[in-house]
Amino acid sequence: MRLFNLFLRRAGVQAAPVRKPRSISRLTVVCPRNILADVRKQIYLDFEAAGLSVAALMVDQASQHDLARACISVNCPPELRSVLMTQARRLSAYPGVHQVQWGDRRHIALN
Repeated sequence: MRLFNLFLRRAGVQAAPVRKPRSISRLTVVCPRNILADVRKQIYLDFEAAGLSVAALMVDQASQHDLARACISVNCPPELRSVLMTQARRLSAYPGVHQVQWGDRRHIALN
């Protein structure tokens, strides 16, 4: 890579500024459909108060008909991992939440 950068500099091409990759963590929450709105509100309130930014929240059907699954993507720098762990524990203790697990159900293949 350094050889390639040397080649670019000698050719007079400016190298693009190095961007720090965003640190995205994903949580999946399973709860009854009738309390999903309350759980979503609590997620946004608690995570924002803890200094974490919710990047996306996708809701779909869980394995049982009366349950819903929310996949949460959180912008979390490495220094806030312990805060994210604490928020996940608090979320799992929320009344009605059946399960909180790391990751989401999408299977993404990286080549």
